Amino acid sequence: MTKLDIISGFLGAGKTTFVNKLLRYYMDLGLKPVCIVNEFGQTGLDRQIIEADGFSAIELEGGCVCCTLKDDVSTSILQVIEAFSPTNIVFEPSGIFIFDNFFEILKSEELKNKCQIGSVITIVDSVNFSFAKAMYGSFIYNQIKNSPAIALSKLEKLGRQNVDELICDIKNINPNAVVTSKVWSEWSSADFEALTNLGVSDKEHHARHHNSLKTVTLNPAKPFMRERFDELVKKCVSGKFGEICRAKGILNVDGEQILLNIALNDVTITPFKGSNPQTLTLIGDRVKQKKVEKFLDE
Repeated sequence: MTKLDIISGFLGAGKTTFVNKLLRYYMDLGLKPVCIVNEFGQTGLDRQIIEADGFSAIELEGGCVCCTLKDDVSTSILQVIEAFSPTNIVFEPSGIFIFDNFFEILKSEELKNKCQIGSVITIVDSVNFSFAKAMYGSFIYNQIKNSPAIALSKLEKLGRQNVDELICDIKNINPNAVVTSKVWSEWSSADFEALTNLGVSDKEHHARHHNSLKTVTLNPAKPFMRERFDELVKKCVSGKFGEICRAKGILNVDGEQILLNIALNDVTITPFKGSNPQTLTLIGDRVKQKKVEKFLDE
């Protein structure tokens, strides 16, 4: 029977980075994992990032599994099992995933004898937790409340006292959660083993909606000079393009491809392998699409 892991977490928390580490852990054990990515909006960035590291990834795009893509998820899981015969499926839902009746999908006649939940892990952004909780609390609370395992991301940017306070906040939401507060670069196989063997309780999960969030995906035709790229980042963070809570893109800057990640006010820029077409996705409230398009065309 194929095991399915759910790696949830709010927009920009670091799910894709964690998924790649988890896939590598399974590969090192001699297992055969496949990843299913649910993107919110018309974008394949997370799939491209996962495939760039040599893993197999299937994409569900154009909506969120918790509301519009339930049938697609069931079909995709069956197709993945038939095509790849994986030992493990790692499911990375969109950053605004809510558990809703997701577990009911696996109880269907088509899946109940082929797939079962392995682990549920929520990634919490230690840098942006307080702000994200204030702005988008329903998603944060829902994901933490329904996860037996919590992995804190970006700990290298946080002091020890702040980490202890963060753990207290998380424990107030879910007292039974196992919270791992260790910098990811220091994780061993034992850390992954501990989190992936906690099991999942079969309880009622409550739905909420995210109609206010908008996603915009654009494909810039022109490469960026560094100064122009820095201006793009500044406008995303400052609110000039709307209330952006998440931005991600593969862009050409000074002749090199980079991966841009913006989670609220936290900006990360890293080199990107390959020669992919430029793409930029913005998620937030009242995204000013025309302003972004005008900026990219200038």
